[in-house]
Amino acid sequence: MSDDVDYRRRGSRFRARKRAVALLFEAELRDADVVGLAEERRRMGAESQEFHDVAPYTMDIVTGVAMRLDRLDSMIAEHLREWTLERLPAIDRAVLRAGAWELLFGTEDVDSAIVIDQAVLLISELSNDKSVAYVNAVLDRIAGLAEHIRAAERAVSALDTTAQTAPAAEVADVSEPTSDAAETGTEG
Repeated sequence: MSDDVDYRRRGSRFRARKRAVALLFEAELRDADVVGLAEERRRMGAESQEFHDVAPYTMDIVTGVAMRLDRLDSMIAEHLREWTLERLPAIDRAVLRAGAWELLFGTEDVDSAIVIDQAVLLISELSNDKSVAYVNAVLDRIAGLAEHIRAAERAVSALDTTAQTAPAAEVADVSEPTSDAAETGTEG
């Protein structure tokens, strides 16, 4: 864990990931809404030169993790060996959540190897050496399933879209007498 790292030499996505992890970590420790926290930091960055603005990609990660937290946590928990999600250090959970979201739901233009590599770089800087191996292993397992999960998400979205645009089935008006009721002179 080197203190001499020049973050300017790393790309903007790495910095966005690091900021997202910091926000996820802080929100968990403070038991705060991570999206609200990120919006607050975004306002602070816009109002003052003393604070850094929150990058759009950071907001994408934070919002995505917040929207799918339960699903991400269950996916991560399924791939942990000899640990539970609750026993992991909070910073490790934050890195795993951000990495898993990127692999499963983020833009497809980022190679999974890059997401995993940068998650490993983050965890090596922010946590202990033992965390590196299992973060790498869990994200690698999730990456192996990402294509199938993305395909399933697209299929569900297509079904939802089709269901929303299809005309609704005609529903009989219960205030009108049915043909049986008209014949017998009673209402249904």
